[in-house]
Amino acid sequence: MRFVHTADLHLGRKLSQMSLEKDCRHVLRQLKGLVERSGAQALVVAGDVYDSTNPAEVAVRLWDSFITQMADLGISVLAVSGNHDSGARLAVGSNLIARAGIHIAGELRGKMKPVVVDGVNFWLVPFVRPADVRAWAKEQELDAGSVINYETGVLLVCDYIRSLDEFQKRPNVCVAHQFVTNSGVSPERSDSEHLSLGTLDNVDRSVFDGFDYVALGHVHGPQRVGADTIRYAGSPLKLSSSEVSQHKSFVVVGIKREDGATRVKYRLVPVEPLRDLREERGSVDELVRAAQQENESKREDFIHAVVTDDDPVDVVARLRRVWPNLEQVSFDNAITRAAGAEQLQDEVDLDTDMGDLFRKFFLAQTGKELAADEAKLVDDALEKVLTKGGDDA
Repeated sequence: MRFVHTADLHLGRKLSQMSLEKDCRHVLRQLKGLVERSGAQALVVAGDVYDSTNPAEVAVRLWDSFITQMADLGISVLAVSGNHDSGARLAVGSNLIARAGIHIAGELRGKMKPVVVDGVNFWLVPFVRPADVRAWAKEQELDAGSVINYETGVLLVCDYIRSLDEFQKRPNVCVAHQFVTNSGVSPERSDSEHLSLGTLDNVDRSVFDGFDYVALGHVHGPQRVGADTIRYAGSPLKLSSSEVSQHKSFVVVGIKREDGATRVKYRLVPVEPLRDLREERGSVDELVRAAQQENESKREDFIHAVVTDDDPVDVVARLRRVWPNLEQVSFDNAITRAAGAEQLQDEVDLDTDMGDLFRKFFLAQTGKELAADEAKLVDDALEKVLTKGGDDA
């Protein structure tokens, strides 16, 4: 059988307060077309359908329209909630729409059963925290004493699945939305993902041993996790400046059972965005000239501009005239390099001269030394302040 794996749609997302509704519609049209062209029997959406636990009306309508189209095509949809979703809201009416082949696991509840599509088991594991697993384990009369973190929680769920008779009968696909690592090695990340500090939410890939394919969501860069059959689909859209170099894609997966062995093949299909998110670097004059040479379509892209002028003026206004979807402006010039090279210490020696501290601060912020007359003004002002403070004391 064949299915398409995607994740992290983040419907309702805004990029620097700019709506991505048109971009999401464009991506969903591509996804529908790929499902049809590839001859897939199923579509896997591994979490973060929405960007918010309380999604905007337009996002809900987008998802409703899309899954209706899938049902009309006779395509099974296998979706789980992510950490951005409200599992309860996402799964409203799930028992009813399952009759149309739309299977949504919003919360970890009840006895787990696979969704069987063309002879393959799909196990839907929504985003879970340790407390969620402990509550579920209590319902199932399982020992939850081992659940002390995310990894042991997901391990208990997977051990439960592996213990079921259905697991032995067919090839098995696990759909999950967790931060999965390879022996402690973190996958490529971006700053648009909401992860816990440190390694609190790490789940080692070994937790999924025995599954023929693990369809992951949560990390926005498409990538394998220690094996080709354990994959993050990644988000189909670039959702922050940290993702400008990522190549977004959908995954088409084929599973075949022959001579008692399961064979898995996959291929990546690039996503063609309606508007790209790209980084442009140079002085303001250079950036404006570069934009003016682009066609109208390219100028609609989301732009992260890296400005190299030391003393730029009206940066945002000038750049937004040529790039209306200016997403972010950052600076790489003498000022920022000086600030990076000489950071003021977090702990200051109380005996340090205040005038010296201010001169270092001025240098760090501007990349220039105080002029002699400026230094005198600072010294005079500090003397007055310190003398007044001493009198008050």
